[in-house]
Amino acid sequence: MPDSRLNESVIKKIKTSAKDKLIEYHKLYDVIGTQIFSILEEESRVLYYPLEDPHVWGFSETIKGKSFVCINTSLQYDRQVFAAAHELYHLWFGCFGEIMISKNNFEPDSEDEIELKANRFAAEFLVNDELLLQEMRLFKIDKSDLRVKDIVRLANHFVVPYNTMAKRFMEAGICSPKQYEEIASCTDDQAEIWRKRLGISAPVRKEEIGLNDLVDKAMELYERDLITYEKLEYLLGLAELTPGKMGIGQESNYLPPTDDELEAILEEQS
Repeated sequence: MPDSRLNESVIKKIKTSAKDKLIEYHKLYDVIGTQIFSILEEESRVLYYPLEDPHVWGFSETIKGKSFVCINTSLQYDRQVFAAAHELYHLWFGCFGEIMISKNNFEPDSEDEIELKANRFAAEFLVNDELLLQEMRLFKIDKSDLRVKDIVRLANHFVVPYNTMAKRFMEAGICSPKQYEEIASCTDDQAEIWRKRLGISAPVRKEEIGLNDLVDKAMELYERDLITYEKLEYLLGLAELTPGKMGIGQESNYLPPTDDELEAILEEQS
């Protein structure tokens, strides 16, 4: 069954907070999906990096008054989306918690109340009740006859983990406990088989490294002759890129960037 460790008053407050943020971003009746990363990048500096531990989904930290978020790009894309929404809760409401860890790989699990709230907020923000009902009508899904393939379609549509979508049906009061038990019993492997049966192409972004708009800022500074080729090479290397890959030829005389220069570059991203 969906997590019941949060009481009704807390859940009601989370639902209201999620709805208020959706209205603020004009997304109440719009599927957010991968747009979540653009929203996250407006709120903090984001590091996209393929962490070795598949149980770690992401984490956030504040350093010298500035917010940083790391998303594990070795995960399936839908889990990265959920991680981004989870971290937005911490950023927006100043409730920084633990590293997002998932033992079962379905959804981050923790006994910490802040983490439980962040998980529920992420689910409500990515799949709010009104939008879920709207998209059910679009896909002609009958709530009295829910099937695993219906959940697979909607999970792919919203770009959220299958387990998250199944739980949203129960949390929104759309399905019965018996229906939930049936759809929630589907494993990742079974869901993948259904995607293949239905010809669904899931969004993919794995093993990528990204440092917010550092690459663009570095390129812009180089084009304006404000940094040398070697300093550009160093900065692009942080994202595992080279000037050659960005269409820029070799130059000579290496001069490593000073701490002041690096700090100035990062300040331009603020």
